[in-house]
Amino acid sequence: MKRHLTKLSSAIAFSTVLSSLAYAGLDDRLDILEKEMQEVSARNPQGTLGAGFVTANPDVPGNWFVTFDLTYWHAKLGGTEYAYSIQSWGAPGLNQNTPTFPIDGDVKEVDFDWDMGVKVGLGYKLPHDCWDLYAHYTWYQTEDSDSSFKAAPSLLLSLGTFISLPASHAKSHMNVDYNNVELELGRSYAISSKVSLRPHFDIKSAWIDLTQNTTYTLSGYPTNFSIVGGLDFKAKNRMTFWGIGPRAGLDSKWALGYGFHIFGDVAASILYGSFKSLHREFLPYFQGINFLTDNQRIYKLTDKFHRYVPFAQMFLGLGWDRRINNNKFNVGLKLGYEVQYYWRINQFNLPEEFNLGAGGGGFFQNIILNQRFEKQSEDLMFYGITGEARLDF
Repeated sequence: MKRHLTKLSSAIAFSTVLSSLAYAGLDDRLDILEKEMQEVSARNPQGTLGAGFVTANPDVPGNWFVTFDLTYWHAKLGGTEYAYSIQSWGAPGLNQNTPTFPIDGDVKEVDFDWDMGVKVGLGYKLPHDCWDLYAHYTWYQTEDSDSSFKAAPSLLLSLGTFISLPASHAKSHMNVDYNNVELELGRSYAISSKVSLRPHFDIKSAWIDLTQNTTYTLSGYPTNFSIVGGLDFKAKNRMTFWGIGPRAGLDSKWALGYGFHIFGDVAASILYGSFKSLHREFLPYFQGINFLTDNQRIYKLTDKFHRYVPFAQMFLGLGWDRRINNNKFNVGLKLGYEVQYYWRINQFNLPEEFNLGAGGGGFFQNIILNQRFEKQSEDLMFYGITGEARLDF
């Protein structure tokens, strides 16, 4: 009997130990489960618990990242026309004030070459809900010249000047300077095992400087312009813009495998900007005519005003990511097609037409009673190839 009681006591003790171990294991599993639930769940501002999106930022010990981009872009700008050609003005005569109709010719304008630019950026992954703060700067400059020559009876007529002057040769040089700064606040998260998104809200500021200088070698044809034949008439335009405003966008990444992915980024902005335009024209010296100004300047018109400028951006291409040095760093590469578009950015203030009244004879048979100027309001686009390198550390 005593032996049976000893066995029963041992069995009860063993069962108690097993139960304690089981409960201890259950508590540990519950702690692990609770921790995992906290990682994949989130509470809204009202405290309601629900499923959360895991961050898609590269998993490295540090929170900093830097980017460097090389751009190979082509600029397209409206309003670069400087002259149009007339195949035949007509037979020389004493009263060749107007060409012989019909007029057959084409418009001459400045186009730009492809040029290199750079972008640099610095970012920090915030501890607050895996947000990230990213500042980046863009610099791009392009310039080009275009010229045209016409021999009599053909000629060129100037555009954007107080009067359409006949020229045998015209040359126009144009320059575009572009600087842009953006500060993004975003959050990158995975919506599946292959797709991640990064919405962001930003502050954007842009500086754009446009310059166009055109020289017209005046034609001695027809005969009533022979007095100024071979002399140079110059028109110079400059416009500066600075704008600032909100920007919003969405970056997407579509994983292909082996570190490769397709990416598609879009963004839009509305900038409130300050414009300043300057238009100048210079006549040559002839027959003692002297306007008593620097270089025979007959126009210097400055215009300052403010406008809203819409902006849109797209960047599509192929990317690759890989962690290195025992997962302490993450290297990312991108190569794609990028477009940046500014609406109504070219605000050159150019003369459009003038009305004449009776004059005092001589070469100037008429005098200008009034002159009308009009802003160009043309668009500017940059498009081309952009390559980016990123390092998370």
